[in-house]
This record gives sequence, structure tokens and C-alpha cells, in this order.
Amino acid sequence: MDSLEFLNDVLEDKIRSQAFYNDAAVKVRNPSARQLFIKLRDEEMRHIEILQKEVVAMENKPFVVTKILAKIKNQ
Repeated sequence: MDSLEFLNDVLEDKIRSQAFYNDAAVKVRNPSARQLFIKLRDEEMRHIEILQKEVVAMENKPFVVTKILAKIKNQ
């Protein structure tokens, strides 16, 4: 598993957690528990945003092999 696959797996897990906390916040009646679930949901959303930026950065960053092949083609 490479780094990009790992980040995508973590991102998927964070999205599931965020959805879980959101559903729990909607269903729970206790105001303190609701606030906790909302806090956890929002925290997961911040993690998701960070991971998405990392994934995009990795996808746009050419690998060393790609750079070497480009140099060879241009010669």
C-alpha cells in the first residue's frame, strides 16, 4: 500500500466517523451529549479537509520516476 492509498483509506474512515457523529447528534436527546457529538463531528470535518488537501497535493506532485522518464523523453 502506498502513501496515497493509505491517505484515501484514512479519509474514508474519517468520513464514516463524521457521518456517525452527525447521525448521533441528530438522534440523541441529551443536550450535553448532542454538543459532544457535534464537537466530534466538526473535529472530523477539519481532519477530512486536511486529508483532502494532502491527497490533492500528492496527486499533483510528480514522482521521481515520472521526472526521470520525462527527462529521457526530452533528450
